[in-house]
Amino acid sequence: MTTRSSILLLTLVLSAASGCFLFHKKSPQQEYTEALMRGNSMQASQVWLNMSPEDRMKFARGEGFQPDESTKKDVQQMMMNHYENQSGEGPSTAEQMEEQMPTPLGASLKDLPAASGSSSPAN
Repeated sequence: MTTRSSILLLTLVLSAASGCFLFHKKSPQQEYTEALMRGNSMQASQVWLNMSPEDRMKFARGEGFQPDESTKKDVQQMMMNHYENQSGEGPSTAEQMEEQMPTPLGASLKDLPAASGSSSPAN
């Protein structure tokens, strides 16, 4: 009886251990993203062609893959910079940004009619 129960227990443990690899498989979206990040377009194409329409929709919605840690940090830094700019330290409107950007030879779109010599376009 003890041998039979130990064999049964061993069989259960081995089947559970072999089944664990099923839960650690990468999603097709993650495989596709990693292939693109490595620059392996051929593998990315094959992964994309083998993806189901549901997997493609998940990819379009941003589900099924995790960005790199460096990418997360870059995004967080950009968000912090954005909120700092919104708090009044930088330009907050498009007009303020336009005022800060130098134009070549001092020209702007407002000066275009004067430069062309006419105020209305000729057809």
